[in-house]
Amino acid sequence: HWPETMLSYLQEDKIMFTCDFLGSHLATSDLYVTDKARVYESAKRYYAEIMMPFRVTIRKNLEKIQEYKIDVIAPSHGPAYDEPSFIIDAYKDWASERPKNNVVIPYISMHNSTRLMVERLVNALVVKGVNVEQFDLTVTDIGKVAISLVDAATIVIGTPTVHVGPHPIVAYATFLVNALRPKLKYASVIGSYGWAGKAVEQIAALIPNLKAEVLSPIMIKGMPREADFKAIDGLADTIVQKHAALLKT
Repeated sequence: HWPETMLSYLQEDKIMFTCDFLGSHLATSDLYVTDKARVYESAKRYYAEIMMPFRVTIRKNLEKIQEYKIDVIAPSHGPAYDEPSFIIDAYKDWASERPKNNVVIPYISMHNSTRLMVERLVNALVVKGVNVEQFDLTVTDIGKVAISLVDAATIVIGTPTVHVGPHPIVAYATFLVNALRPKLKYASVIGSYGWAGKAVEQIAALIPNLKAEVLSPIMIKGMPREADFKAIDGLADTIVQKHAALLKT
């Protein structure tokens, strides 16, 4: 680090020392990558949790290293890559501004109403060919939410109402999403309340960094009824249409 992350190239051996860049969250005795699937997951997690907010800078640095003949990439974290294209191609994919046909749904449900809404939305999206990752935030490793955000086009946040606003754990997850600045194109909120609530407004205030189009939120009183499920189906249809138009371009 001097003044921040510096890349150093050893001409004689064609080794690029990349410091934090292209690293992985993996402590291993292997000098080089031996288990590609394991390293890919660890490198994607490292990218998601640390590098994702800096996609523009990452793309510029990927262009810079193209002019070098590189036999080995040696980051400060995780094993070295004796097949540099493995990690370079992964980073090109992750750092692009083009998301995949993926929806991420982090949620909490206290009395089952929000859970029923989430399950209806998941089913409605899956049958229409959308990839969905849902996360019960009471048990989820938050790093896995970060990983899922790398590729997602849409996030739908599910929350019950606690003291007028979102559940505190949902608020924490929303704050993290804002900090990571993923390439999300669409966002929405679904959930429930008892007396009254400002969950949608408070969640919106927590994500000023997102450049996503907000799709109509669905907040219901009590347990969902048939009309509420139809509204969920409508949200699913909107997401499918938005993704189809986005992925055509």
